[in-house]
Amino acid sequence: MLQVFHHANFKVMYGTKWVALTFSAFMTLSAMVIIAVQGFNYGIDFAGGTSVEVRFAEKPRVEALRTALDGAGLAGVTIQRIGQEADNDVLIRVERDVRHETAGHEGGDVSERVISAVRKAEGVDVKGGIELNMMTESALRDWISSRLPAADPPSAGPAPDAAAMAKTIVTARNAHGGLFSDKSELSGIAGIDPAIATALRDQATLGGFALRGVDFVGPTAGKELMQNTAFAIIAAVVLILFYVWFRFHKVTWGLASVIALVHDVTIAAGAVALTRKEFSLTVVAALLTIVGYSINDTIVVFDRIRENLKLYRDAEFERVVNASVNQTLSRTVLTSFTVFVAVTALFLYGGEKLNPMSFCLMVGVVFGTYSSVWVAAALLVVAYRTLGPKYVKG
Repeated sequence: MLQVFHHANFKVMYGTKWVALTFSAFMTLSAMVIIAVQGFNYGIDFAGGTSVEVRFAEKPRVEALRTALDGAGLAGVTIQRIGQEADNDVLIRVERDVRHETAGHEGGDVSERVISAVRKAEGVDVKGGIELNMMTESALRDWISSRLPAADPPSAGPAPDAAAMAKTIVTARNAHGGLFSDKSELSGIAGIDPAIATALRDQATLGGFALRGVDFVGPTAGKELMQNTAFAIIAAVVLILFYVWFRFHKVTWGLASVIALVHDVTIAAGAVALTRKEFSLTVVAALLTIVGYSINDTIVVFDRIRENLKLYRDAEFERVVNASVNQTLSRTVLTSFTVFVAVTALFLYGGEKLNPMSFCLMVGVVFGTYSSVWVAAALLVVAYRTLGPKYVKG
């Protein structure tokens, strides 16, 4: 078996126990203060509202875009560059506007106002024509159908297929990065009826931008998601408390593991709040993953402590805990290192959408590994010294 530390004998429980617990308390309290004072940068999933992702042919003019959006009377607008810089992708998020909600406006109305503002910022006028980069395949099919010449005579042969042409045009558009930047790119598309090709050259406007996606979450859904998130995390922690209590027959073992879990989740959540990364459902998944990962590591250490307590009944409790931590140290380090490498790769190359989740996991893996040794195991020693052997030893 691969070993990082051969015959490790670090004095983990003797020289650094109280320093580590003090550091953990400071980090946990700091994370709580950051969350309470600064709060999370809630995504659309929780805050409610509308998000519109737009790709521009050239570098987006953010200030002109902001001015146009402000002029549209939209509340709580944020503009964020996402993805690679060369992609020229922009995410426009609009918070819920209670005034428009009471007037019966929906997320679709907001997205249309955002798109209109983008058109204004880009100086696009589509009167009397179509905006080819913004059209969906179904809308393009309907437009083509209305302009196809009728067969004369009707029995001359099958009519041109509007659906096939629409699909061909959309495929060509996707091959150009999601938008056409010049009308000359239309001439190379095979299988287009000559009358439609002429209509596209005469009536189509390219606009210089394309709609990549629209998301809308209402106020009720956002509130329910927040409540469900809190319930999921609390339920996971409580069930783990009872599981560890049942497995090791002492409530102090369960409390020590739960305190370590709360420590890990709070610090990871505080790091997300501090860096202003978007708090979305993927971050919730990351926090629950941290709970599972951390308790798995803690159980391994606790199992070795229990085994050694049976083998060395007369040995000093703190010495047994220290030896058990050293015996599992290689396994802990190797497991955490491999997980950390995978999560780091996800953080570096997973893209903008997965960046908050992978960052949260990176922090959680580091502190989850640390807490199994210097929080959970150290708290057992503190409980033994404070409460006595009957509350800790079986």
